[in-house]
Amino acid sequence: MRLGGIDIGSNAVRLLVADITYNKATNEKWLKKIKLYRIPVRLGMDAFTKGKISPSLKKKLCDTLQAFRLIMKVYEVEDYRACATSALREASNSEDVIATVKKKTDVDIRIIDGKEEAELILANNVAASRMIDDRFYHLYVDVGGGSTEMSIIGKIGIVERRSFKIGTIRLLKEQVKPQKWDELKEWLQTHVAPLTPLSIIGSGGNINRVFKRSYNHKGQPLVYDYLKQERNLLATLSIEDRIKLQDLNRDRAEVIVPALDIFLFTMEHTSIRQVVVPKLGLADGIIRKLFDDTLIASK
Repeated sequence: MRLGGIDIGSNAVRLLVADITYNKATNEKWLKKIKLYRIPVRLGMDAFTKGKISPSLKKKLCDTLQAFRLIMKVYEVEDYRACATSALREASNSEDVIATVKKKTDVDIRIIDGKEEAELILANNVAASRMIDDRFYHLYVDVGGGSTEMSIIGKIGIVERRSFKIGTIRLLKEQVKPQKWDELKEWLQTHVAPLTPLSIIGSGGNINRVFKRSYNHKGQPLVYDYLKQERNLLATLSIEDRIKLQDLNRDRAEVIVPALDIFLFTMEHTSIRQVVVPKLGLADGIIRKLFDDTLIASK
């Protein structure tokens, strides 16, 4: 079954086209990614500074989703689902944006809260990726433009989860107050540190890009010293030099240092020293959940 998952994030809007194969006898599912498209619409630039989405960004979102509709048509996608996260959650005119998108593109946008976002991401079943040792606890960290979702994973599943309004665009626009960092620190020291997780499972476009830059093989972790070194190197460069010398797109060049700051802060307050990067995100989870819902409806 070919499905589409649209992740309308604070920094970028992504479309994942994937095939899902299902074994009814064993109830096993396999997701094969066909193509991932990413457009830096950057809704958070408006939502976190002005409190609403501007007409120009609303038009850009409509154009992006219209293009995604045509792409899915060419790929013969059977069904799709579009979910929006913190930028649209917080924009005062989100209902108007959703209505305009529906009218212009016929795409229904579903706004999800931090808890559901974490559940969808974790629906990817990271343990099945065979990149983590399920005898130990792990901390799942998904860094987005508007928020960071954290979940403690044990052998029995999710032990604890929390969403923090600390994201790359918020940091870029100096919208994160010190007390937010204090809240994160307290949660990490209270809930995470005592469990001594073996690793962080990193999610999000920035950590994926850092992993790609590292030339590590799949399954190899990124260690604290490497992330610190990478962060310090990038921080010394201007945005233009990050684009020119480090081969980063402009929107990535602007937010990659704030993303690394979040990961490093988390590691420093938990004594976790490695990050594994399975390269699974919200769009993957959206597709898996859509398939599960379709399966239930067909019974």
